[in-house]
Parts: sequence; C-alpha cells; structure tokens
Amino acid sequence: DGAVVIDNSSAFRYMKDIPLVVPEINGKETKKSKLIANPNCTTAIGLMALWPLIQKFGMKRVIMSTYQASSGAGQPGMDELKSGTRDWLDGKEVTNKIFAHPLPFNVIPQIDKFQENGYTKEEMKVTWETRKICGHLGDTQDLWTTR
Repeated sequence: DGAVVIDNSSAFRYMKDIPLVVPEINGKETKKSKLIANPNCTTAIGLMALWPLIQKFGMKRVIMSTYQASSGAGQPGMDELKSGTRDWLDGKEVTNKIFAHPLPFNVIPQIDKFQENGYTKEEMKVTWETRKICGHLGDTQDLWTTR
C-alpha cells in the first residue's frame, strides 16, 4: 500500500505518533505508519545487546557507558583532533573550540550539553529512545557518554 519512509534524522524520534523502530525489537511498529524514525546509533546498538536480556529477565537497572569517536562531531571535530594531536606532539599548546576540553590523548566525559538532571543530552537521548522502543521501563537507566 505504498512506500514507507524511514527517517534517519532526529526530527521525528520524539513525536508521539511516529514509531521509533529497531526492526529486530519492535518491527511490528512499521505497520502503523507510513513514516517511521530510527534511533540514535548508540541506542540501536545498545538495545541489540540488551533486548534479549530484557525479554528473558526484565530490567531493574542498566548502566551503560559509551566511548564515541571525535568524528561524531563531524569534520570540525576530526580536524580539531588532528590539529590538536599535531600541536601536542610538537610541544605546542593545544586549543579546543569544538570539544569541551582538548581531545588529543584524553577522554571527555561529556557529549552535548548538560541537562537539569545532571545528564547530558546525548545520555538522555538514549534513555528517552530506549523507553519509547521498549515501552516505559521506569527510571532504570544510568548512561555515561564519553568522547
């Protein structure tokens, strides 16, 4: 009955009437709308590992840590890492504009802006999306994202 549009952006992820779909988990949701959204890559990958455990044992709490590449900030993030690494190796001062702190030879426990609850927006995206895909699971997730 016509095409289904799968949106890969974040534009529709949190809209109530637009299904957020990981086919292996809630693929039946694709039958409810001609427009479906797919989740943040961290959510999709994490849920592929968690979903069988959630189904078998339920979920009381999930503690998830992610380590994301500088490329997640696009070309400017990769350029800053490259130039910062070159500066560090040459003994020069490393400056940062894209990331909260200099990234070369470092990890930064912050991706995106901090929210009022103390988590970053990146961390909350995974929480919100997991709840939408799996059904409300309560306040059971702790997630830390690192770049």
